[in-house]
Amino acid sequence: MKSIAKVFFMMAICLPTIAIAGDGYKITGRSGSIFFVAIDAAQQNNENLYRFTVGEACAGKAICQVQFWISKAPSKLPLTDAQVASRLVHWQQNLHIGLHRWLVKCSSSNLFAKERECM
Repeated sequence: MKSIAKVFFMMAICLPTIAIAGDGYKITGRSGSIFFVAIDAAQQNNENLYRFTVGEACAGKAICQVQFWISKAPSKLPLTDAQVASRLVHWQQNLHIGLHRWLVKCSSSNLFAKERECM
């Protein structure tokens, strides 16, 4: 019984460092309050998937950022110039000041057309 408890304890410790994947996306890493997410190319226009991912990554967090790439995302900072240029969507949240916003690379996507800022 003690060995099972050890296994669960080790899983709980390691869980934050393991990539989280769902249908259509994968959280590839994080740095502080910033999460890095790869969206499957077939799902890149699915706004609900972005919202679901933000809900999962930011659950219980007052300050949270989620950055999205198509197919392949970085796992840590610093980002290269190419990674910054290829980022498609960036969610910013700060509940202390009421900030909730979608930043979208408008030259490449029409996501969140009514509720976004272009980056």
